[in-house]
Amino acid sequence: MLQAFLQELVPALEESIKLAVPLGILLAIILPLPNQSIRHTFTRVLKWGFFLSLFMTAVRVGTRSAVNREIFESMAIILDLAAALVLCSILLRSLHREWTAGEERVFRIATGAMTLGLFLYHGLELWLIPVATVQVAMGDYFTLVFFTKLLGFAGGIFLGFLSGYLAYKAAAALNHGRLVFVFTVQIVATAVQQIIFVMTVMMARQVFGAEALISFMASFIDNQNMIIYAIYFVSILVPITLFLQPRPERPVWANPAQYRQLVSRAIRRKRWGTGFLAMLILTILISSVGGWYANKKESLVPAVAVKAENGLVQIPLDEVSDGHLHRYAFRATDGTEVRVIIVQKGGSAYGVGLDACEICGATGYFERDGQIVCRLCDVVMNKATIGLPGGCNPIPVEYRVAGGAVQISADTLEAARLHFR
Repeated sequence: MLQAFLQELVPALEESIKLAVPLGILLAIILPLPNQSIRHTFTRVLKWGFFLSLFMTAVRVGTRSAVNREIFESMAIILDLAAALVLCSILLRSLHREWTAGEERVFRIATGAMTLGLFLYHGLELWLIPVATVQVAMGDYFTLVFFTKLLGFAGGIFLGFLSGYLAYKAAAALNHGRLVFVFTVQIVATAVQQIIFVMTVMMARQVFGAEALISFMASFIDNQNMIIYAIYFVSILVPITLFLQPRPERPVWANPAQYRQLVSRAIRRKRWGTGFLAMLILTILISSVGGWYANKKESLVPAVAVKAENGLVQIPLDEVSDGHLHRYAFRATDGTEVRVIIVQKGGSAYGVGLDACEICGATGYFERDGQIVCRLCDVVMNKATIGLPGGCNPIPVEYRVAGGAVQISADTLEAARLHFR
């Protein structure tokens, strides 16, 4: 159950942090600005981004072909990157001079564009996590595993957005120069992951000759899951920068008592940095240790080799009539090992299928506490549905029971080898 919980918690946490932390730091920049229209734009787009991400998720799931996920997310990333570049440019120039009216208008538009781009990209990724859980459940919603996974997803969102809130409170305690610094570095770290994603899509679709970059991009693509740790590292700059920030200078108008109040307030605000740092340490542990445990694969029991005689593979019933999972391997003519599992469902009924499914591929199944479990997604199979198509069920294999054996045509297994390549 812990593994099922972490399988939803970890990705939900990572996507939530990618969304919430940049928005939290951006909010810390926006709130002190005298131009209230920038704040109003941010809050309006925040609401629209939330509902649009839900809507696009529903369209993606309901129609499948109406929304190409890769192209849609790439467009959202391009919008986000362009807006972030504009924001960083204006903020860096603001360190040396006052904003012009034109820069304020551009900043307001870029704020809305970046917020929308972040929500459409990470929001879609986030909402598709529980969608996959529902699809795999195949109607078996009132199970402990299903509720455990939903709880893990809710926990990941809670921790992710709590991190975003703490990032906002800690960043709000920074002076303008330090705040612009951490925002810019955060944007750069996030942009690396987004650019890798867009380049991967371009290479897959051979856009503008991007396939020529495959050898150069291979190492980045293979290790893109490590980008989250770069984002964590950059986020740590927020509390560190806050801790290194000197105490406020005494204003001309402040008497000793008033100045002590200013210093006391600055010290209290640094506590948000401590809270954010503690949360980042927790999330790093969850992503590393929890991610490792969530993706840990059960070792499969070696398959028993079988051969065809007179065009049939025959497995004696006395080998598979104990209610447990049994795995067999047939060597196809091209050398591919085709694995088949058999489990007695009750009486003379047997579930026969490939050791693979349409969703998770040829990762296989194992038995745990008398239940058949997918090795990749940890979904527990309903024994009564093994041998039926759909969801994470084993791909059905045609068979018959005759002569005291389960008989499977060799041609059927030859045709199934494409699932194991």
